[in-house]
Amino acid sequence: MTHQIGRLLVVGVGPAAIQTATLLRPHCSHLGMVSRRSTHWQVRANRLTHGDFVQVDVAKENLSCLAKSACIDSVYQDLDLVDGDWDCIVIATPAYALVSVLNGLPIECLTRVKEVVLLSSWFGGHKIAQGFFAQQGIAPNVVVFSNYFAATKFEPKEHTLRVITKAVKKRVYAHVSHNEHGIFSLFKEALILVDTQIQTLKSGFSVEGRNITLYVHSALFINPFSLDHIFSETGDKKYMYKLFPEGPITPLAMQTMVSLWRDVSVLLEKLGGESFNLLQFLNDDNYPVREQSLSRHQIDTFTDCTPIEQEYRLYVRYSAILIDPFSTPDKDGRYFDFSAVPFAKGDLEKAYWPRIPSEDLQALYWLQSLSGYCGIDCTSINQVLGVFEQWLLERGLENPFNQSNQDQASQGLAWLPSDLGVNHE
Repeated sequence: MTHQIGRLLVVGVGPAAIQTATLLRPHCSHLGMVSRRSTHWQVRANRLTHGDFVQVDVAKENLSCLAKSACIDSVYQDLDLVDGDWDCIVIATPAYALVSVLNGLPIECLTRVKEVVLLSSWFGGHKIAQGFFAQQGIAPNVVVFSNYFAATKFEPKEHTLRVITKAVKKRVYAHVSHNEHGIFSLFKEALILVDTQIQTLKSGFSVEGRNITLYVHSALFINPFSLDHIFSETGDKKYMYKLFPEGPITPLAMQTMVSLWRDVSVLLEKLGGESFNLLQFLNDDNYPVREQSLSRHQIDTFTDCTPIEQEYRLYVRYSAILIDPFSTPDKDGRYFDFSAVPFAKGDLEKAYWPRIPSEDLQALYWLQSLSGYCGIDCTSINQVLGVFEQWLLERGLENPFNQSNQDQASQGLAWLPSDLGVNHE
């Protein structure tokens, strides 16, 4: 067998990392996995070291080609323990961890790296990676995706090595800096079998700007209603995608979403990327509504509207998918309750912040630093973060992201080109 990508190191050990590792296992001569040291990872790493496999199951028959298992040749309990030379690195961690991952890997293990994949990048991640490797005198092919291509979860068993992929995205966006014939072609070959389209864009910023969580999560989940519920101990029921008072969707939330999209569109164009139609993206790439709720014309002309009309159309869109409009109604005429997604809960006393909104807050703080670096005033980002900081202040809480924000900004910005936003990429 020809091992197209040589020695492959997967950074991260979550469900996305396991699915990706099993997909690429047949194409590499040696497969390594590493993560930051933790109790959970230590148990899993010990099992892998003693010969256990990682295993992917699927929830639907049409995803059967993603159901795979893989043995891991080299297992590292922390980043600084990685040894040997690696031809390809896949970073399958949360986007905010990119800087700490690059800082944590031993430089001597990276001298042979030919390709680097960011499985889900935040804004500017591809430039951070390029800048980091350029400082080492290396220019690998950098592949960046807008989002992880599937919905994959661990099975409900402690320290399990088994995950289940329940669904795949209709489309993900990608940017390839040099060569589409290496590892990128392997992703393309695998995903075409499950009808996931990979659309390549000329600018990495165009790809990273199409991470939908930046707009949706920031608008819906970084506000007093959502934060109060996430950290409440009352046992009350609220849902992530329902209208107020059952959930956080209000006209003001739609105003925030439109403002964020408009500000990021300005930043995108300043950096040489392409802005996009937010409503079209939500409908065509994520979940559609029926023509009776929003016509094709209303979707396609979204960018030509005034902000108030854009806010109205978004509110209609979220109202139209409170239920799954394409599901089969039950005997009482009720459609599937599509929007009844419970919030993951946090615990302020234990300083535990769930992924939503912690990852979204860190992405916004980074974007605030990046926009300032580029000389662009993103008022909406400042407003969302201001709402969050006021929420902390009213409760006498310190900002748990202050130190990580400063570290991300100082190091991440140092790896960016000095003329970013002046001479487009």
